[in-house]
Amino acid sequence: MIKKIVFGILAFIVGIGIAYHSESFFRDLIQNIFIWSTSDTIQFIGKNFFVFSNKLYFLTFGIGLLILTLENMNQETIHIIKNVIIYLILFGILLIAISAIDANIKVIECTACENGIRKLHWNEVKYELIIGTSAIISLIPSLIRILKRKKNLAHKTV
Repeated sequence: MIKKIVFGILAFIVGIGIAYHSESFFRDLIQNIFIWSTSDTIQFIGKNFFVFSNKLYFLTFGIGLLILTLENMNQETIHIIKNVIIYLILFGILLIAISAIDANIKVIECTACENGIRKLHWNEVKYELIIGTSAIISLIPSLIRILKRKKNLAHKTV
């Protein structure tokens, strides 16, 4: 039990560290998805300046790595690799899909755009919400596996 707690705390801290170091990468990626998914009908204006994201962004990465760690404890290496790959693929697909949908909604809701081009300030995009939602939804398969494992253990002890 203590092993799970220590690994859980370490995973949470590492997740927050990953979030801190990958923040500008994800901002750039989402901006590129916004431009790509709308066929260049979105232009970013103003200064691309940000200090830090809100707590949701950091917490989702911490919780995500925590759940992945707890799910994969005492698993074979091949299962760990499979679970991480599934998580990363889901995260990537959801990040692209949510960003593309949000970008197209922003273009559609623009009624007074010049030449059909929507101009957005860099901070008008809700990066934390997009990344956080993608990270949390990507955890659903891991949570299902954890719940199934607990249910199977409960049935074996009865």
